[in-house]
Amino acid sequence: MSTAAPSSTPVRPAVPSSPLLFPQADGLLTAAAAAGGSVTLAPTDGQTRDGEPYRPVAFTAANLWLAPTGGTAQFALTVDAGHTVGSAAQARVSYDLTGDGSWERVETYRYFATDPVAGAERYTQDSGLLSGVGTLGAMTGGVVQLEVWAALGEGGPTVELAESELLLPFS
Repeated sequence: MSTAAPSSTPVRPAVPSSPLLFPQADGLLTAAAAAGGSVTLAPTDGQTRDGEPYRPVAFTAANLWLAPTGGTAQFALTVDAGHTVGSAAQARVSYDLTGDGSWERVETYRYFATDPVAGAERYTQDSGLLSGVGTLGAMTGGVVQLEVWAALGEGGPTVELAESELLLPFS
């Protein structure tokens, strides 16, 4: 009886990968919009957490096969800090082009300061890119991770999943 060694080469899916992904309550990024649900970001523990994820909520998609189109990610996250004053959410998108565990490109976006009025607001890439390190290339079995965390404030904002999305700069 012989047993074959597991392949370390990612298997290309039968269905092409989608550059439009939606965060799910289970921590995945999928091509299907979330049916509902939300996640609450951890508080900052009295510190300013601008630029460096602190206890982030992470969403991940794996085994992606996509060609780069240039530019940076586009996203829309529906956030609500309720009546909390001085709260902000921040996002980072990381790309592992081959699924080998190393990030070839990391994009951190400027934080989005929420208002102290109950009701959802839209945090998008229009807040601006704080830093972009590395270079994009073809994704061959790649991994993308979206991290969202509270950058300011004592209370963590809530991210509504049904109205949140991430569009990768790939086709």
